[in-house]
Amino acid sequence: MSLSRPAADALHPLVARLIETQGYPWLDGETPGLQPSGVRLLFLPAHGRGHVETLDIAVVLPELVAALGADGGAVAGPACERQMREALGGIALPAIVVLRDGAPVGSLSRMRDWDEFLDRLAPLVAAARDGALPAATPLSPALS
Repeated sequence: MSLSRPAADALHPLVARLIETQGYPWLDGETPGLQPSGVRLLFLPAHGRGHVETLDIAVVLPELVAALGADGGAVAGPACERQMREALGGIALPAIVVLRDGAPVGSLSRMRDWDEFLDRLAPLVAAARDGALPAATPLSPALS
């Protein structure tokens, strides 16, 4: 996956802020093997769909990264978003995917209350750190 940057006008300013201000990598999915290391929260913003929850998740993502102790965040480009949806069984968008060294561990779709974000993402982040599957998840890695 490429760590290149999208055209400035291609993203809503709140999503672009994650890349420009927070320094999150933009993963375009075109160059396999170039993935950020560590445990990251990858944001799938529902490219081309104008989903209202996209902006809400863009605002809370940096706080989730900090609260969950992830190594950072990342923003999926359209190709990466398609690849992740396929890998996770067609999850609903927008979504947050927990990555371990670029590989998906699990996901959570749509905007949630703060406590639900923490309750559902914390086991995925812990599993990513430990290198194990989260115990409280179904066989599918998607928690939508």
